[in-house]
Amino acid sequence: MNIEKIPQELKDHPQWVVWKWEERAGKATKPPYDPKTGKRASHNNPLTWGTFNDAVKALKRGFDGIGFVFTEDDPFCGIDLDDCRDPVSGKIATWALKIIKEFDSYTEVSPSKTGLKIFLKGKLPSGGIKTKHVEVYDRLRYFTVTGDRYDD
Repeated sequence: MNIEKIPQELKDHPQWVVWKWEERAGKATKPPYDPKTGKRASHNNPLTWGTFNDAVKALKRGFDGIGFVFTEDDPFCGIDLDDCRDPVSGKIATWALKIIKEFDSYTEVSPSKTGLKIFLKGKLPSGGIKTKHVEVYDRLRYFTVTGDRYDD
């Protein structure tokens, strides 16, 4: 994790959680936790979120990473590009490169190293979009944040 690369504009919002890898029904998941209490967090309960500093401090208590919760009240949305990056070579799929270039915003490598997350300002008319390899949200979701910036 490279917390210095995370945009200050995201850090300034008190919408941070922590997460850890867990196995559920044979699949690896990353549920959110409250960085202040260590209990499960909810994407619709701000009392279970903390500041960026709360989240960074909580990493010392055994969590695997930090995450940012999108809300109706912030100006941000996120694009999650799954299965678009070779974790060894770093090569990005052509379809994902088109999306990255189109939005031209802060983009980072996901914790699995096989996907990318794009953070940008914007609002969606419906609140979310989900396809096989692309998810877009502006509320009621959280994205893991690594600070492992993708630079083209």
